Amino acid sequence: MRRIALWTAALVLLAALVVAALYGPRLRRMAGVGAGYVAKQTCSCMYLAGRSFDACRSDLPASMDRIRAEVLDGVEGVRADALFLERRAQHIPGRGCTLQPWN
Repeated sequence: MRRIALWTAALVLLAALVVAALYGPRLRRMAGVGAGYVAKQTCSCMYLAGRSFDACRSDLPASMDRIRAEVLDGVEGVRADALFLERRAQHIPGRGCTLQPWN
């Protein structure tokens, strides 16, 4: 019985690794796009439209609720992260909000 449990655990672990290898890169790309969208939209809403952070966050689709965002200290901008991927959008006077290059 113990041998069957070990084989079952090994197969489950192997299946999890295969799924992570197949879908991991796609999930990372999607998380980066989502974090960039939240950072850029929130930055533009705050610094170009002059609205509050909370008002801007409530305008985003519900699918973006899992992406954390915060106002940057020291500069006009917003940082957003999802699945350990961080994107920043910074307000540049005369140019608007722009996404910063990947870290």
